[in-house]
Amino acid sequence: LDARNLSLLVNGFSKWPDQPGCGDGTFAVAGEVLRRAHTQGFSKFNPQSLTNLVNGFSKWPNQAECREATSAIGTEVTYLAGRANRLSDFVPQDLANLVNGFSKWPEQESTREATIAIGSEISREANRLGRFPEQELATLVNGFSKWPQEPGIRQAAVAIAGDIASGVGKPGGFTHQHLAILVNGFSKWPEELNMRQAAVTVGGEVVARARELGGFTDQHLANLVNGFSKWPEQEKTREAAVAIASEVSCDANRLRGFPGQELAYLINGFSKWPQEPGMRQVAVAIAGEIASRADKIKGFTHQQLAILVNGFSKWPEQEKTREATAAVAREILRRTSHLRGFTDQHVANLVNGFSKWPEEPEVRQAAVGLAEEIVSRAGQLAGFADQHLVTLVNGFSKWPQEERNRQATVAIGEE
Repeated sequence: LDARNLSLLVNGFSKWPDQPGCGDGTFAVAGEVLRRAHTQGFSKFNPQSLTNLVNGFSKWPNQAECREATSAIGTEVTYLAGRANRLSDFVPQDLANLVNGFSKWPEQESTREATIAIGSEISREANRLGRFPEQELATLVNGFSKWPQEPGIRQAAVAIAGDIASGVGKPGGFTHQHLAILVNGFSKWPEELNMRQAAVTVGGEVVARARELGGFTDQHLANLVNGFSKWPEQEKTREAAVAIASEVSCDANRLRGFPGQELAYLINGFSKWPQEPGMRQVAVAIAGEIASRADKIKGFTHQQLAILVNGFSKWPEQEKTREATAAVAREILRRTSHLRGFTDQHVANLVNGFSKWPEEPEVRQAAVGLAEEIVSRAGQLAGFADQHLVTLVNGFSKWPQEERNRQATVAIGEE
């Protein structure tokens, strides 16, 4: 098979990634692509073929053959970017799909370098952004956000945000999904002026679509709220979050359908505006949902549990947030033998949240369990951020009579 047909096979197989036969076929092609890369290079592959391969392989990010073949293509894209005409042979859709595919392996050096090269291409020709359709702009931002620390990638994302904020990329032309992807991506660089202005622009569009929020998926709403919360002082991001809160709290049946991650994102975002009546109302609704799902909390990740408790703690006077926090505390107690899996930030957020209900028996027991975990890490506290240590001491102090809390505080004091 020639290069074009290999890429067409992968493009077709990728439409059914859950089918074993399609996966096996793709892995075989990936092995062949890697073999040709080592023996004859990619000279026979045109830009569209390379793009189709990367886009297809990205549907199986955990497969070694797909990772290695994509890594080799990343090296080729970086090489092409160094030519006189750089990446001008790639159309906007190609560039967006390449970034999207490379982002499935952010830890690979070659995919990172190739994405930097594409970011440089976009930043170098700012007027080229006007030729990118809305879907490609959203795809680029989503991909770039996997490397927020890279200056070249950040610069390209800032350029896209500048276009959105200035109206070159009109927000009215973006689908619901695109808006959610943009805000989620921009939130990785909250300190950038362009990102803030673009988020405000998208916030205004979400407010304008308030009556259409029923058409946003659970994930879209959660990502929007979580993203807008990075700029809580902005009027439009607050108004957009309030509109989403109203949509979520007015439909109890819909709230029951939210997965654990989306519920965590929602409460994390809404908690940035604790004084808003609408936010309190939706927080109480989410807390009621968590309390009623006590048997399903077992499926929540450590991070999701920590986010929920930290969010609920912004409304300690509410009965439902107390009940939901007690339900999470029971789950923490059930995981006592697995607390090693909680990160420093998870432990700090949990202790800080639990401390808002010091009289609750299950909350107290869970806090003691976390104190015991800190004691077991006594020789490793150097890795804790200063703020986490402060939060832990402040939290444990709510139960001064508990021996484990005293020992944990002593360990932190020694650090």
